[in-house]
Amino acid sequence: MTERLVVGISGQPSGEAALEWALDYAAAHHADIELVHVVDDKWPSRSKAVTGEAFLRAEQELRDAAERAVERFPGLRVHPDVAQGSPIDALVARAADADLLVVGTHTLHRFEGLVFSTRAAHAAALAAGSVVVVPEGRPLAGDGVVVGVDGSASSVAAVEFAAREADRLGQSLRAVFAWRAVTPWTTVDDDAENSEPTDNDRLLLSEAVAGLPEEYPDLRVDLELSRSLPADALVDAAAGARLLVVGTHGRHGITKLWLGSVGHELILAMPCPVAVLKPPATAP
Repeated sequence: MTERLVVGISGQPSGEAALEWALDYAAAHHADIELVHVVDDKWPSRSKAVTGEAFLRAEQELRDAAERAVERFPGLRVHPDVAQGSPIDALVARAADADLLVVGTHTLHRFEGLVFSTRAAHAAALAAGSVVVVPEGRPLAGDGVVVGVDGSASSVAAVEFAAREADRLGQSLRAVFAWRAVTPWTTVDDDAENSEPTDNDRLLLSEAVAGLPEEYPDLRVDLELSRSLPADALVDAAAGARLLVVGTHGRHGITKLWLGSVGHELILAMPCPVAVLKPPATAP
């Protein structure tokens, strides 16, 4: 089955970064790619005429972007699509049955203890499927693919995605497991000198990548057990990387927007492009 990507095109540099990443991925995987721009019609001061003009201008800009994409990647199936409404809601709705939603973001810094969200983090939290967030102003040709491991079903999907991309890109794969138990009161220095990973921790990490040498014989896989908190371990490991891949447990409601969610926090830190893999759908 052909993969389908939805790319949020904002008209800003962050949207260009997302498009660049998505075109490379779609061309390599022979995927269909849908370019979506949402005209926000919720501003009270914006007249229908102004909204209509914005809609027509967006249609032309997306057609131009689609033509340029096909010129670069002949045979690539690119579909421009302009919607109206709330940008996040409309974009998430368009991507409801897509394999990947790709969005760009401005680079931000993390603030310990603060809860806040960017549009990209909001989209990643609300999307039904997997999301790739691409930071503006960062080179896409980093070194290595990093994947977070925790033994969950979404972690398995993350490892599979990361291994496939690392092999395709000719990059090494670095699997990271932050083994320390995390509680709401955990701090970076809690028992750091006195704690050591257990045999079960080592087994979890090794089992996470079991089978990869047979499936990808040329892929170099490095394993890392970290005593840092998960988000910190992954941010450090992915500094300068080509891609960071993590799973998400599919929280519902407002908890999906909590900064303590590892995937959400990584999107705010953005050490490199971040892929957030949703757990595979289960049969009813």
